[in-house]
Amino acid sequence: MDIEVPKVYGASKLEQRETQAPASVTIVTADEIKKYGERTLADVLRTVPGFNVSYDRNYSFLGARGISLGDFNDRMLVLVNGHRVNNNYNDGAAIGPDFILDIDLIDRVEVIRGPEAVLYGNNAFFGVINVVTRRGQQFDGFEVSGEYGTFDTYKTRVSFGKLFTNGVQMVLSGTYYDSAGQDRLFYPEFNTPGQNFGVAQNMDGGSAGSFFGSLAYTDFTWEGAFNRCQKVNPTAQFDTTFNDPDLRTTDERGYTSFKFAHTFPETLDLTAQVYYDGFSHDIGYPSGTTLFKENDVGEWWGAELQLNKRLWDRHVITVGAEYRDDFRQDSRVFDPSTTYSDVSTNRQSYGVYVQGDFEVLTNLHLNAGVRYDQYGDFQPAIDPRLALIYNPWEKSTFKAIYGTAFRAPSFYELSTSDQALKPEQITSYELVYEQDVGQHLRPSLSLFYNQMQDLIVFDSGTFTNFDAQTRGVELALDAFLPSGIRGRASYSFQETSDTVNGWDVPDSPNHLLKFNLSVPVVRDKLFASLELQYTSNRRSLHNTSDTISGQPLTVQGEEAGGFAVVNVTLFSRNLIKNLEVSASVYNLLDTQYGDPASSFHTQDVIAQDGRSFRVKLTYHF
Repeated sequence: MDIEVPKVYGASKLEQRETQAPASVTIVTADEIKKYGERTLADVLRTVPGFNVSYDRNYSFLGARGISLGDFNDRMLVLVNGHRVNNNYNDGAAIGPDFILDIDLIDRVEVIRGPEAVLYGNNAFFGVINVVTRRGQQFDGFEVSGEYGTFDTYKTRVSFGKLFTNGVQMVLSGTYYDSAGQDRLFYPEFNTPGQNFGVAQNMDGGSAGSFFGSLAYTDFTWEGAFNRCQKVNPTAQFDTTFNDPDLRTTDERGYTSFKFAHTFPETLDLTAQVYYDGFSHDIGYPSGTTLFKENDVGEWWGAELQLNKRLWDRHVITVGAEYRDDFRQDSRVFDPSTTYSDVSTNRQSYGVYVQGDFEVLTNLHLNAGVRYDQYGDFQPAIDPRLALIYNPWEKSTFKAIYGTAFRAPSFYELSTSDQALKPEQITSYELVYEQDVGQHLRPSLSLFYNQMQDLIVFDSGTFTNFDAQTRGVELALDAFLPSGIRGRASYSFQETSDTVNGWDVPDSPNHLLKFNLSVPVVRDKLFASLELQYTSNRRSLHNTSDTISGQPLTVQGEEAGGFAVVNVTLFSRNLIKNLEVSASVYNLLDTQYGDPASSFHTQDVIAQDGRSFRVKLTYHF
């Protein structure tokens, strides 16, 4: 019943104890996901120290350590089993129902904070989220799941996984999700007789279907995934006609990969991978009697090679290279009679890196690496990372980390901007202290300071660069008591400033407080869990027009007040053999709150859901 130090792969592209990783790391396991009733990857990330999630009734936007610019999560690299799932249109990473993987297929989520370009290149700006899936032997047969919740929401899943006696390991899974959404949403910005008095009627529905499969034998692994998500948008963003169901998005995302991993005894470890990915995004823009449409399509393939060499059982050298060909990047805006824009391009990129983990003393490690990237036609990027990891006493760990990263402008930003954009750059400094107290408690402390140059933001009708800096502290405590009680508490203070305008950066809370507690009611069979999340007030941006020129103008918007949300879940397993049952109530106290809108809305703040529920059954056979 002691706290076990979890292992993480994504921090160094090799498996290591979390205390040895050159980063501040949080691991969320499948067991925690079940006990707290998490429904999506966005729900999981809401529990992580230093992260906040906003929802604009269409997509979920992730904020990390004080920066959330509503840019489709393009500054966080999201991986599934080490394969990047950010698309090549806006570099976005889905974390809601449009995430490529059903949450029930997750074995653990590795959240690695800080710049990780040294190993991953583009998009690993604020960190990496590596989602590790369950393997065939963990299913060991069929698994069927069904759930129902508020707003006539339901989801069904059928999965099969097996480790056969000949060594073949297989997983196949399919999921369908549908939700009618809220039937009435009121937006005072549209409160006129011609706009249904600001009421969006039956405009919040969505559906998604996904598939995941993997097949492994000896050193070879094939993996593939696909998700199609459709969502009606009630907010009339992009100045579209209010209360018109033709404002809807359809997103498709898929990939297939083939990996070879082999260990040469007493020589080195080799990993090679080739992959193909695809993405499409369709949206309708109703305007009066005309329906404008946008179709965005991306396709790309790539290859990776990595070698790990252990020297004298004390040092590990990692060398790697990547190549990627974004051979299709298309965007077209049109109506039935006219094409307004039609942009097509392609981009090739490559990167090489080297990293070493050196045992300077038995209790002192130096982790040092550097990566060279040539991303399209931009100037080459060179990004280092240095980390000292010191264990002065047993169960005590100190980390001092320095790193840089870049993010090149996406195809979407370049194709819709009327000015030249520079790649974003970040320089990060961090101190981490982790300590085991007794056998059942682990407190941790992180201090960080980030300098960011040329961040890209949508401002006054176009994209532009600006500089910012953020500093903060994260305190966390994990507990695993002999009785089976499991808890996690964290507090984050983060202060972010726009060094050009002196504004409050939008959707940047100063304070985040999170508390999770799971208590066994019947040992190993029935658990009661509570989740508390507090987010302090945040500023928004307001989109208007210059009174003289009529040109789009972005100014400081209204404030989204601080709020606290309480979720409770009752989860059972094997009260009836092979059956798992969970019942959750979200926003138990029916707190009324809103999230800052993205830069494409008339509204400054988007109201969020009140109290809701979900009941879920999963049967194994």
